[in-house]
Amino acid sequence: MSLWGFLTGLIIGIVPLMFFFRFVRGRFLFFSNPYLKGVVAGFLLWAIINLFFWAEAQFNMFGLLRGEEGYSTMYIITTSLQGFLTAGLVAAFAANKLWANKAPKT
Repeated sequence: MSLWGFLTGLIIGIVPLMFFFRFVRGRFLFFSNPYLKGVVAGFLLWAIINLFFWAEAQFNMFGLLRGEEGYSTMYIITTSLQGFLTAGLVAAFAANKLWANKAPKT
């Protein structure tokens, strides 16, 4: 793990996971706890991004991983799991605080 990987995962993961929590209500897979749901969603987002970069490395579709810059990009993305997990936790916390149903107490 590197600091750049952590920050990259946190920055890349926070916006899609906030949209995820905005539009997905109830159970996600079989998780009903929002924090566990955030961690699983962060892991799945990280896995999807890694699959995209693996396909890019195999077939060189866009030329993103060519040369030294490509090697460092692949290193940063593969070590960013902790950042994506933290982004999932932050998104779950923000979703609970921002979009919670505020029913008046009677």
